[in-house]
Amino acid sequence: MWSSSLSFASPRSQCGRCDHPRPKYNGGYASVRTNLSAMLSNAKYAGCDVCWILSEGIVKFLSDESCGITRDDVDELRIDFNLTATKRSLEVALLGTPVKMFFYASEPTPWLTEHLPDLPVGAAVPSSTSSEESLGWAIQQLEICKRSHRACNSFSPAPLPSRVLDVFAKGECGVRLHVSQGETAPYTALSHCWGRKPFLRTLSGSLDAHRSGIPWARLPTTFQGAVEFTRKLGIRYLWIDSLCIIQDDQHDWCREATKMVSVYQNATLAISAAKSEGAYGGLYAEFPPKNRTHTVEFCPEQHDDHCSSSFSPSSQPEYAEREELAHKRKTEQIHLRLALSHPHRLLSPYHAPTISLPIFSRGWILQERFLSPRILHFGPEELTFECLETSTCQCTPSFPSPRATASAATLTPPTWYDHMLDRTARPKHYYSLTTWLEEEEEEPGKRRMSDSDLQTVWRRLVEDYTHLCLTYDKDIFPAILGMARLMQRARGQHEGSSNRYVAGLWEDALLRGDLLWHVELPLQSHVRLGNGSNGGGDSGGAGGTNTSGAWAGGWACRPARWRAPSWSWASVRAPVRFVGGEEGVEAECELVEVVCEPEGEDNMGELREGGSWLVLKGRLVPAVLRLRDGTGDKENLQPWNMVDLDVLNGGHLKNLWVDDDCKWLVGDVGRATVYCLVVGRKLPRKELLCLLLAPVPAEENSMARDQALHEDGHLYRRIGMVEVFGWPPHPVPWGWLHSFLGKGEDAVVRIV
Repeated sequence: MWSSSLSFASPRSQCGRCDHPRPKYNGGYASVRTNLSAMLSNAKYAGCDVCWILSEGIVKFLSDESCGITRDDVDELRIDFNLTATKRSLEVALLGTPVKMFFYASEPTPWLTEHLPDLPVGAAVPSSTSSEESLGWAIQQLEICKRSHRACNSFSPAPLPSRVLDVFAKGECGVRLHVSQGETAPYTALSHCWGRKPFLRTLSGSLDAHRSGIPWARLPTTFQGAVEFTRKLGIRYLWIDSLCIIQDDQHDWCREATKMVSVYQNATLAISAAKSEGAYGGLYAEFPPKNRTHTVEFCPEQHDDHCSSSFSPSSQPEYAEREELAHKRKTEQIHLRLALSHPHRLLSPYHAPTISLPIFSRGWILQERFLSPRILHFGPEELTFECLETSTCQCTPSFPSPRATASAATLTPPTWYDHMLDRTARPKHYYSLTTWLEEEEEEPGKRRMSDSDLQTVWRRLVEDYTHLCLTYDKDIFPAILGMARLMQRARGQHEGSSNRYVAGLWEDALLRGDLLWHVELPLQSHVRLGNGSNGGGDSGGAGGTNTSGAWAGGWACRPARWRAPSWSWASVRAPVRFVGGEEGVEAECELVEVVCEPEGEDNMGELREGGSWLVLKGRLVPAVLRLRDGTGDKENLQPWNMVDLDVLNGGHLKNLWVDDDCKWLVGDVGRATVYCLVVGRKLPRKELLCLLLAPVPAEENSMARDQALHEDGHLYRRIGMVEVFGWPPHPVPWGWLHSFLGKGEDAVVRIV
C-alpha cells in the first residue's frame, strides 16, 4: 500500500519532477525532463500525487512483456504537455527507446481537472478498423459532417471524373471501369502509396477489358478494401488513380492531372490507406496487442487519510474499517497506452516523429488530403476523420477550434501563433479555399485572411510539402498544382495583388519573402522531395516512403535533371524553410523581370529547361566563399556551418545557409568568388537578408545569356542565403551596414 508523510490538503509548490501543479489549460505546450527513479522517490517521500500516478502507470506498462522493454532499459523521461496543439494532452516519452505513452481519462472529474489540468479525455479503440463498430463510427462522422458543416457542403454538385470504378457492376466480376458521360453521382476517391511491387493498372491495351470487368483476384489488397468500404457506404463509384488514368498514355495523364482539383474536391469522401506502404498493404488493421490499455486507480481521500499520520496495519485496530471505507470513496481512474499514430502534427518540431504513417511521406498526399472536403485515414490502430471544420479519431473526441482555445486563454496569442495552431490542429481547415475566402462575421465582405496571411499560408504549405517524397523529380509542380490553383483563386480576390504563379512562388511576393528560403536540416530523419528509394510510382509517378535523412550521407542535392530555376525552392531536393519576421520583409532591391516558360500547355505545371530566369536590380557585394576545415565528413555537414564569407568576418552574427555542398563550386582549392545580393530587411529588427549567388560558366544557359548581355553580361545561380542579425561595434549608427554595402555596387543581375 502506498503511503506518504505529507498531506496535499494545503497548497504546495510546483514539483520539480512532474511540473505539477500546472496552470489551467490555455492552449500552450510545455515539456519537462525527469527520470523514473526520481519520480518514484518523490512519490514515496515527498508525497506527489502526480509523480505517483505517472510512475505507477509507467511501471505497469513496463511489466507487460508485450511492450518489448523492461525497467532496466528505462530511467530518463520527458513529459510533454499539450504538444498536439489540438487539445489537452499528456504524453511521456521513454528516452533512449522509441516508446511514447499517452495518458488519458474516460471522464473529466473535478479532482482530475484540478490536479491534472492537461489530462485529455480519451476512449477505448475498437479491435479492428474493419469492425462494425469502426464502420458505424465512420458513418456517424460522415453524417455529422453532411448535416452540420456548412463549409464541407458548400460545393455544387459536379459531374463524375472521366473514369470511375463501378463497384456495384453486374456480372461475375462486380467491378468494372465506367467511362462517365457527364452524369452527377456520389463517389469516393482512394489515396494510397503505390510501393515497389507491381500491381494492376489501366494501360492502353487493357482499357477495353477493364470496361467489361475487372476480376476480383487481380485487384491488390488495398483496392479490394476500398471497394468493400465504398459498398458499405452505399456509394456506387470509386476513383483510383492507377485504374482511372491510362498509365502509359502521357497525353491522358497530363489531361487528367489538370483535373485533380475537381476529382478530390468533388468526392464525397477520400479514403486514405494511411498505414500501407504499397498497394498490397491492405486498408484495414487489427488493434495491436502492444497498444493495450493499462489503468492506474488512485483514491485521493484515502491518500489524504494516509498522509495525515504515520500508521501501520499492526498498530491501528481500525485499519480494516478504514480500508473498506476507502473503497467506497471516489476512485480516480487514469488510463495509459502507447501513443497511437495520428496524422496531426506536433507544435514542437523537436518532439515530432520522423513520419507517423507511410502515406504522409508521399508528395501527392498533400493535395489529395487538402483538396477533398472529407478524408478518412485507415491507420495501423484506428480511424481518423478530417474535414474542413474538424479533425477527430476513434481514441479521442473532436478537436476544438484553435481560435476558440485561444480566445479562452488569458492572453491573446500573436498572429503567428494562431497560424501555427490552425496549421497543426486542423490542417485541412487551414489549407482550404473555404478558409482562405472566409469573411469576417462583423464585417461582411472583408476577408478574414489578408494578402499577407495568404503569403504566409503558402510558405507554410511549401515547407510541409518539401518534407515529402516524390518518385519522379519532374512531378514537383504537378503534385502541388491543385493547391496552387486554389491559392491563385484566393489571391485574386484581394485588390492590388498579383496572382501570377512563378516556379512555386508568387510574383508580387518575391521581394516580400518568397525568395528568402533556405535549406533546413531536419531535426530528425525526414524524407526528401525527390527520388524515393523505397517507393514505386504514384499518381502519375509520385509515391514512396523514403525515410533516409535529407542531409546525412548524401547531403541535400540538386535533382538529377533540371526541374526549376535556382531561385525556386523546387531547385533542391531537401526540406526548406522561409525566413520572415512577424511584420514581413522590407524590400531593398527591385524586381525587373521574371520569366517561367512551361514545358506543356499548363503554365503552372512542369517548366522548360533554360526558359526560366529572374532579373533583380540591387546592391551586389563580392565575397570569397571558403569551405570550413573538417567539413569533408558528409555525416557532419550542416547547411549553416560549412562555409565562411570573408566579407562577413570580424564579429558579424549571421546565419549562412548553402543549398548544396558547394563542391562543384570551390573545386580542389576550397574557395570561390561569390556575390551577396541585398534583397531586403526583416522587420521589425531590420536584419539584413541577402541571396548568395555564384557566376554561371559561360557555356551554360545560352538563351538566358543572350538576354544577360543587356545587363552586366553575367548569369548567376543562387547557391544559398545570408541573414545578418548582429554586427561589430561601430561609432556611427548602422556604420557596419554602410561599410558592407560600400564594398559592392549597384547592378542588374539575371539569376537562372
